[in-house]
Amino acid sequence: MAAADDARTAAPHPHALLLPYPAQGHVIPFMELADRLLDRGFAVTFVNTEFNHRRVVVAAAGRALGAAAAAACDGRLRLVGVADGMGYGEDRDNLVRLNACMQEAMPPRLDALLDADDERLGRVTCVVVDAGMSWALDAVKRRGLPAAALWPASAAVLAVLLGAKKLIRDGVIDDDGAPVKLENNSFRLAESMPAMDAVFLAWNYMGNRDAERMVFHYLTTTAWAAVAKADVVLCNTFADLEPDIFGPHSPAATTILPIGPLRTWQRRTSEAPAGHFWRADDEACLSFLNAQAHGSVAYVAFGSLTVMSPAQLQELALALLASGRPFLWVFRPGLAAELPAAFMDLLPRHGRGKVVEWAPQEKVLAHPAVGCFLTHCGWNSTLEGVRHGVPLLCWPYFTDQFTNQAYICDMWRVGLRIVPNDSDGIVTKERIMERLESLMCDSGVKERMKRLKDLAERSMGTEGQSLKNLGTEGQSLKNLNTFMESMRK
Repeated sequence: MAAADDARTAAPHPHALLLPYPAQGHVIPFMELADRLLDRGFAVTFVNTEFNHRRVVVAAAGRALGAAAAAACDGRLRLVGVADGMGYGEDRDNLVRLNACMQEAMPPRLDALLDADDERLGRVTCVVVDAGMSWALDAVKRRGLPAAALWPASAAVLAVLLGAKKLIRDGVIDDDGAPVKLENNSFRLAESMPAMDAVFLAWNYMGNRDAERMVFHYLTTTAWAAVAKADVVLCNTFADLEPDIFGPHSPAATTILPIGPLRTWQRRTSEAPAGHFWRADDEACLSFLNAQAHGSVAYVAFGSLTVMSPAQLQELALALLASGRPFLWVFRPGLAAELPAAFMDLLPRHGRGKVVEWAPQEKVLAHPAVGCFLTHCGWNSTLEGVRHGVPLLCWPYFTDQFTNQAYICDMWRVGLRIVPNDSDGIVTKERIMERLESLMCDSGVKERMKRLKDLAERSMGTEGQSLKNLGTEGQSLKNLNTFMESMRK
């Protein structure tokens, strides 16, 4: 062990290994954290599954990811792919199987990375793992390395997971996470905290009870392990966004360190690594937006996992055409064939609609032509909408997206729900058009979103708490914040 300690001490830079959960919404904030560490003089080994590593590298072709990005940060960035244990062609959107396979296949490769003495970067001196991958902390702690766990979703969801044992004791949920009795459909994590709607039970949106049970046990087990084994638990949020969670009487306030919104740190260059799985069509998107009137465009993007039935796709497509408003619709690569033929025939005649496979979402939301964001309510998208002051039209798909919708519509009141108005669960064209028009014309929503945007800006300012928690420019080694100090030990 002494030799290993000497090797780590002799390294020219502190060397962080980052391990995100293999989903787009997790990889992106981890890449943003990597940028932050690189800015502070760290070397970074960024570990994706082999499947996602290939996607990230291909998507970044022509950008400064890989050799060019490494050169930009003095060669201190290394991208690595490790096997996830699944076979060729298996469905990696089957999260239950993916979780089981990763826990068996990945530890030996992580052991090798932690013990390797890289010629350029030296040995790993600290580790940041996704809270959903906290089983990896066992290998880290065996080596006595400082470790952080990053929760890339809302602090409210994490607080509920950490409080699940109390919810079981109180008879709110059973041992498998299913609701038992919820008076007025609500519960409290602590008497000092306000009531939470049952929608905060995010694991209950997986489609079938067996999957929900397995996801409940996986999420709670990994969340508890993150708190028990990591030196600090980070969250991609800011205190003013979730004041009930970070208030003085909240049991989670002393456990979770807010460092967000991570997705919007100002980078030294626009060519920093981004971690997208698909290449964004920057030029086409921005050229289209440049030709539209201020605040007129509906931006439509449902993330990397959302699936819609053909009947629902048709209603949405026809609603966008019939609304008369310009729209920019992100339709994931490989799925364009699912768009209704009638829509594709009418699109050229509409003249003010654009369909792309992937968009530079931050740039799109920052564009003055965008008036609203029709979103699946993933946490990254939610934060990006807040950061850029764009009202949100909510159409969640599963898990914590329903929690985020509750925040957006009920607590912050900066968006509207789209809910089915038919017995078959289909949201009709007319309903979509009505919700879109209501949101675009709601000045109150716009004012409230502007206030949230200002709070996000403040959290990232030189006196902002999130920036202080993560690290501000010019800090000396004797004056480091909680996170950086723990990582440099």
